[in-house]
Amino acid sequence: MKFKKSRYGKISALAAFAIASATLTSTGAFAAVVCGPAAISIPADIDGVYFNIATNGTGNAGGSVAGWDINLYLTGAALYFFWPTTPAGSYGGLSVGGVYSSLSAGAVIDGTGTYIVSSGGGGAAPYVNWQVASTGKFLGVKFYNEGTSAINYGWLQIDTGASGGFPATINSYCFENNGGAITAGSTPVSLQSYSVD
Repeated sequence: MKFKKSRYGKISALAAFAIASATLTSTGAFAAVVCGPAAISIPADIDGVYFNIATNGTGNAGGSVAGWDINLYLTGAALYFFWPTTPAGSYGGLSVGGVYSSLSAGAVIDGTGTYIVSSGGGGAAPYVNWQVASTGKFLGVKFYNEGTSAINYGWLQIDTGASGGFPATINSYCFENNGGAITAGSTPVSLQSYSVD
């Protein structure tokens, strides 16, 4: 028995492929590592920089950056972090033993870690890793993404100087937009293009 080829077979196959491709590239349907522009200088003053990780918004006052996630600033001649308080438990820096971790590339940042919100008023102890000269290290963070109403995990690659952590610069950052784990130093992988004959 012979089967006759349908002239609609190729059209149906192309339509199915187009639907599958649209689904695969939909950011709402799948998790994605999102990264932003680099070289955010941290001013050596009490205001420092307020930073919204999800939108890449920066400014020198909390009121000027809607939904800010972290404030990096100078007080007492050293680098400190300040975190929002709402939603409760949605913010912080990855910590081991009450100290903000200075992570190497490849470290996992996810919901199983301990996150602290120590600020300048808590003294220098939690900042021991960030108030020294350091390059190529990562601060693991959790933050509330107002665009998705979810807690996200990410990293900031921060270089610090020998003067209490200054000069300081956020060189790059990325986060996982669905609340999943991310690896320090990871960046997005672009989808390859294919053609259908």
